[in-house]
Amino acid sequence: MPNPLSPGVYIEEVSGGVKPIAGVGTSTAAFVGVAEDAKMPDKAVLITNWNQYVARFGGFIPNGYLPYAVYSFFAEGGSSCFVVGVKPTGATAASFKSIKDQNYTDALEITARSVGNWGNRVEVVVEDASGNKTANGQWIEEKRFKVIVKYKEADLFTAEYEGNGIIEVFDQLTFFDIEEKINGRSALIKVQVTLALPTDEPGILTFKNRLNNGVYQLSGGADNNEGGEGFKSSDFIGDASNKKGLHAFDEIDEINIVAIPDMAGNRDVILNGMNYCKNRKDCFFVADPPHGLTPTQVVQFKNAAGNYSGGNVFNSSYGALYYPWVYINDPATGKRKLVPPSGLVSGTFAYCDSVRGVHKAPAGITDGYLDTAVAIERIVTKGEHDLLNPEKINVIRLLPEGICIWGARTLAADAEWLYINVRRLMMYIEESIDEGTQWTVFEPNDPALWGKVKLNLTAFLTRVWRDGALFGSTPEEAFFVKVDEENNPPEVRDAGQLIVEVGVAPVKPAEFVIIQISQKTLQK
Repeated sequence: MPNPLSPGVYIEEVSGGVKPIAGVGTSTAAFVGVAEDAKMPDKAVLITNWNQYVARFGGFIPNGYLPYAVYSFFAEGGSSCFVVGVKPTGATAASFKSIKDQNYTDALEITARSVGNWGNRVEVVVEDASGNKTANGQWIEEKRFKVIVKYKEADLFTAEYEGNGIIEVFDQLTFFDIEEKINGRSALIKVQVTLALPTDEPGILTFKNRLNNGVYQLSGGADNNEGGEGFKSSDFIGDASNKKGLHAFDEIDEINIVAIPDMAGNRDVILNGMNYCKNRKDCFFVADPPHGLTPTQVVQFKNAAGNYSGGNVFNSSYGALYYPWVYINDPATGKRKLVPPSGLVSGTFAYCDSVRGVHKAPAGITDGYLDTAVAIERIVTKGEHDLLNPEKINVIRLLPEGICIWGARTLAADAEWLYINVRRLMMYIEESIDEGTQWTVFEPNDPALWGKVKLNLTAFLTRVWRDGALFGSTPEEAFFVKVDEENNPPEVRDAGQLIVEVGVAPVKPAEFVIIQISQKTLQK
């Protein structure tokens, strides 16, 4: 208060106690996976569009689902995500270092586009270029050649691929343009010309060397320093001390949806992912099963039974499991590619949050429609779905309206947390209140503070209710805020505590719509 020393009018600003609580974001995803070029491995990078991803992590690769997950996330309506590229110590890229020209001089080095054991399945064939010399018979045709790149998938069901793999053809190549025509365009290899080429025009015009025909098998690729097939779980999980894998997100508060598509079907990674989200209490894990499972097998996978016995059952309100895998159009090859559903599902989460709100279940023929899916790995029947839904496995169905997410359940055994939208709504409310009430710390713990807190929380929850997230025809039915002397007696205040009780009634999805119809008898 001012201390006036002479007559006059003195103006003083006085806080009205209104400190609005802003709702936190809910649609930022977090992906951990194998990238073509993890320039900063194990560092979380903010990505807001596909071109940014390509600039920071490279393009599509045969051995990694990360780029497909990020691409699908944006295609399904996501707007921002954080990406951690995994690059295990000792991982190497397969290569063939000395393809020779017709003079038996080292001329070309071929390397797989990314590190990993997968590159050992790449075969490069060099043949004569298609067609004949030009009409005037110019000599330049003599130095042209064709490169065919073949890759055989190791584990996936790939009936849609020609020859159970990927085939790329690059024709009419010369040493002067082979790097331009292959690098960045091939989904499998990168090339480097090691032959000394003339740079002056007369030299270029008289240069007639071409690559030697032959079949060249790449080798030397390894996934990790043990050289084994497949990356290790620890590469993706990390820990709080090394800040690698999942724990690279420890200092990032914005993430809300977490997926690790390259570890689809890895129970250890899924359990750690859900536990990570539970400990943070501000994000949700989207889990992928192994590919190729029948409905009975995916139930066994979830319950740690059958071939998956000996592990822990999935039981968390901070995670959900989606089945089966889906096909998308592969931008790298133009063919269909089978991918884990977590990338598409994460994008659907984000899109539903933006157009409907976090309280809306991300499922149905509208909000659960998968725009980028062109087919599903297995068509699930109504009878099979009757088996899967009670087991809390969210099924992706082929319906007359299209391919849709037809389930919205968490993996929690506790019925209170049965639905994904309820868990995510509570996360939203809790984090928003947490961030919006930090100003109360060290304030005088008296009825004036209690009144301010109640005013601000009531205003925030009223907005949430008006958005349709809380059940009730009036705010009094939808929520309550209690902060008074009853829950803040002297002993509580003496301990430096302020207790605020908040109760909300979240809306729940109409999962089973039952319409009862009977005949009406005409009465006179």
